Amino acid sequence: MGLLFNDNEAIKKEVEEKFGAQAKYLFAMKHNGPVKSTLKLFLLDGLYAYEANRTFVLVFDKKGIYEKEISNSDKKEFYLYPESEIENFEVHREAKKATIHFLHIGKSIAYEIPFRGRLFSENEDQFNGLEKADWQRI
Repeated sequence: MGLLFNDNEAIKKEVEEKFGAQAKYLFAMKHNGPVKSTLKLFLLDGLYAYEANRTFVLVFDKKGIYEKEISNSDKKEFYLYPESEIENFEVHREAKKATIHFLHIGKSIAYEIPFRGRLFSENEDQFNGLEKADWQRI
């Protein structure tokens, strides 16, 4: 499914079936810094629009961060970034969005967490709950 066709309830049901009813999750978009975005715009041209709109569901639990891309129709499973392999976990919050950034085995990974929009309508409440729970970290 593409970004326009994702259904919050269907994704929520899938997360709850896999991780339980108390699962803490966020809808996120891939985040690139200004330098990386500019390079991709000029070097990859046509792929820039695709890359900039990749959407994910992130599930936080004591094992780490599970990621699943929901912006395409691939039926892939959740990928785990194990807690033991995550370094420099940072969160930057603004009025309408937040950015999560961390290193996974030396590779920089960043997500933008919008608080507005059809798909992202529950993100702010979920984000606040994760902050209170210290991001489900051990």
